[in-house]
Amino acid sequence: MARKFSFSLFRLNIVDAEDMFPADLSNRLRGDVAIKRILELSTNSEFDATQETRTAEFAWSLREYLDLTELAGGRELVHLVLARSLLKKDGLIVTDDGISHGTSASYPPLASAAVVFFDLSRHLVAVEHTGELSQTAWKDFLEKILSSVVFSQGMMSQISLEPVPEKDGIVGLFLSFDRVTRMKLTLRLPNPELNRYTKALYDDLVRGGIREVTQDMKNPNGMSKAEDARPYASAVLAEQGYKVGDVYMEGLKGEKFEQVTSGTDAVRGNVKSLRDFIRGLSQNLKTKEANKVVAAITAEIDRIHPEMEPHEGES
Repeated sequence: MARKFSFSLFRLNIVDAEDMFPADLSNRLRGDVAIKRILELSTNSEFDATQETRTAEFAWSLREYLDLTELAGGRELVHLVLARSLLKKDGLIVTDDGISHGTSASYPPLASAAVVFFDLSRHLVAVEHTGELSQTAWKDFLEKILSSVVFSQGMMSQISLEPVPEKDGIVGLFLSFDRVTRMKLTLRLPNPELNRYTKALYDDLVRGGIREVTQDMKNPNGMSKAEDARPYASAVLAEQGYKVGDVYMEGLKGEKFEQVTSGTDAVRGNVKSLRDFIRGLSQNLKTKEANKVVAAITAEIDRIHPEMEPHEGES
């Protein structure tokens, strides 16, 4: 029986390197065309990354670049496969004379894989949730491979994936307090989806030339929860995934003082009975089902993370 395709959703952020000389500052990764080129180059084996653990050695690779923009009706969608190959492993080995401890290797090595969809129209990344890779350091190595490609092109930037929380996972938590006395978070603002809540904050930071800002807002009497105030706008941006790490809040709920963090876990999406087809998408592109699959994936992305209404005057 075909199983559902399950994925976690992340925000694609561009982080500029900080330890470069002034002469290097002009060449940064900017624009969807450049990002798509990086994704295409990432499938070259020269960018594979090695991971060594106490008992095993793995190779992380990106393969099967597919530009699905046409199938997605003009929505810029790129398909990649992230794979972890087992190069060698220490353990017990059975020989003719008995059992001994040693290192086993095979060629070609066996691999575990996860499909990754880069939705460049919204700067979102859907990463397949698999039992084989979900508890590994897949995110670190995916970012490492992509950043290696960026550096190879002479650009002083890195690609970072930040978990997109479930709807109201941060804003709802913020509003659940009767009195918010402190909120601490770090925002990244390379290319946000602006709306009436976030545009004023974004414009203010753009005027200051700021791409990343840490805010530690406090008021023992309680800060404003109005939609046009800074705390609410910051919570909205963080919920969209334009953040670094957790969002910390403290305050009063009734007479009880509470301290909470949110934003670590990525919202999960599911597309029913399509996992095997999606994993073989490169061989199925010309079938009628391929259009339905791509439409189902983008629809599920939009369902679990709806695009907020744009600010007036913007398209």
